[in-house]
Amino acid sequence: MAYPLKTTRALLALAVSILFWLVTPPCARPVAGEKNPTLQLPPLHFKTSHLANGLKVITLEDHHAPVVTLEIWYHVGSKEEPPGKHGFAHLFEHLMFKGTSHLKPGDWDRYINGVGGDDNADTYFDRTRYYETVPSNALDMVLWMEADRMANLRVDQANMVSERAVVEEEHRMDVENAPYGRQEELLLSMLYPPNHPYGHTTIGSKTDLDHATLRDVQAFHTEYYRPDNATLVLVGDFQTQQALQAIRKFFGTIPNPPSPPRRYPVPRVVQKAPKEQTVTDPLAPLPLVTLAFRIPKADDPATPVLEVISNLLSNGDSSRLYRVLVRQTQLANSVSAYPNSLQIGGWFECDVSLNAGVSPQKVIRLLQQEFATLRSQLVSPMELAKAKRQALVARIFSLLSTEEKADALGEADLYYGNPAEVNQEIASIQRVSAEDIRRVARRYFAPHLFNILIMLPPTASSSSARTPHQEDRPK
Repeated sequence: MAYPLKTTRALLALAVSILFWLVTPPCARPVAGEKNPTLQLPPLHFKTSHLANGLKVITLEDHHAPVVTLEIWYHVGSKEEPPGKHGFAHLFEHLMFKGTSHLKPGDWDRYINGVGGDDNADTYFDRTRYYETVPSNALDMVLWMEADRMANLRVDQANMVSERAVVEEEHRMDVENAPYGRQEELLLSMLYPPNHPYGHTTIGSKTDLDHATLRDVQAFHTEYYRPDNATLVLVGDFQTQQALQAIRKFFGTIPNPPSPPRRYPVPRVVQKAPKEQTVTDPLAPLPLVTLAFRIPKADDPATPVLEVISNLLSNGDSSRLYRVLVRQTQLANSVSAYPNSLQIGGWFECDVSLNAGVSPQKVIRLLQQEFATLRSQLVSPMELAKAKRQALVARIFSLLSTEEKADALGEADLYYGNPAEVNQEIASIQRVSAEDIRRVARRYFAPHLFNILIMLPPTASSSSARTPHQEDRPK
């Protein structure tokens, strides 16, 4: 299919802009007093609509290929699981494929695969997402199928038992029998008190799932899997008005329960001293040091700054942590640093895989020094420009396919309450200054806010047995 002329020109302009940012050294940019070059992207011209039953609909026409991507974002994740029900959102990620009053188990994949499409689902702290990419002439089929499982999901004892076994097997594979499998569980226990919505992992608790009753599971489904707790995102080769007519036809009559979905209180966490915990992991081949800090929610102005900091610290061989820990001292074989920005908070995480025989304390001291430098010194113009280019290029290349555009619109709606934020992200990154980085580092990376988790292989010294960590005081 030929690209429209306007689209072709926009893509060529974008390619030239990207090449400029990739190959032009910062020292060749305009000097002080001259206007800095900016990278501009064509905005995503989406449309937002609302059905009478509360379903939010985001549509974006993209006629580059005869395909459509449909995503349903249910605003329920592990954050909505109260004590005793950890793993329910993950359980429903699987149950939603087990049939309805019109579709048998296995029909879902058979129909999607039968038209050459692709489908899947995933669960996270704030949401559960179901998505399909199919030829555009199969749009009505996938709309009907998603509406059918929103309205008519079969939640019975047999399905609950079978999918509970699948989720528990995932836990055995990914947590109990995987190197560093308990890392997230241990880290969250350091960052949050047990009653915090982010105080437990998304994969769930085998104990809670074993004790779950059918009545519990059905009540959870009724509470959260409903039109007024969902966002439908549609991107691809369709005409907007025709698509909206079909969406209203299939989803418009689905009712909501009388009460709104329940949300749980978020206790304020105050950390007054650094924390450190050491555990022995019988499956770990090498020591792992994880450093984490709590950060604000995703719609905070600090978010683009933290994204630039992550590139500054660990993106590429010349990044600060890689240069110090891997190249210069050879204490580590890999390092990563990234923000995990969520609806009601999040954390910035650094993972360092140590070489055999290396003392974790040596690595921790170097990490402390690097974060002290972030807090005390301004990043140089050249280093700042490089980190921003990396963040910009990653953002640009995450908006190419229909799936990526749908993901970006759904995330912007989830975390900002407004899909239009997707068109502001490039400008937000470009506005990050050296002073922004120092200010954010001073606020969120202060010495008393360190949370350090050390995971050692079984051959490590017995002196590094598990040590308790100081609990934060919820207020």
